[in-house]
Amino acid sequence: MQVESSQLKAILESIERARSKIRWKPGKAAPHLAKRVRLGHLPEDATLEKYEETIAAVLNQPDAGLYLFVYGSSIYPTAIALVEGRIWLAMLGLDGVLETGFPPEDPESYLADDSFIYLGLLKDLEA
Repeated sequence: MQVESSQLKAILESIERARSKIRWKPGKAAPHLAKRVRLGHLPEDATLEKYEETIAAVLNQPDAGLYLFVYGSSIYPTAIALVEGRIWLAMLGLDGVLETGFPPEDPESYLADDSFIYLGLLKDLEA
């Protein structure tokens, strides 16, 4: 899949919207937090604020890798970066609304899926 400049602009704008404010689909924040705690990705006493800080840390790292997750005709900007010694992924809709954020157990294998297209480092794409 070739990414056109207008698509890249929309992708980077979605990341900028998420940077300014983490937004979830209605009713999705609490279940996502509970799942991350249940899976041991976050400590038992983690708050939504802490979870969102982790996601924001991914989105704000200039060295974060930027991927597109392609699902049918939809694309989801996905940033991946090291946060507190662990690789985390943050996936957004083009509207900047968060889809998910988690640390893949085997990031290399996870991102090797054909549904992911590597675009480059955020700092290079935003230059």
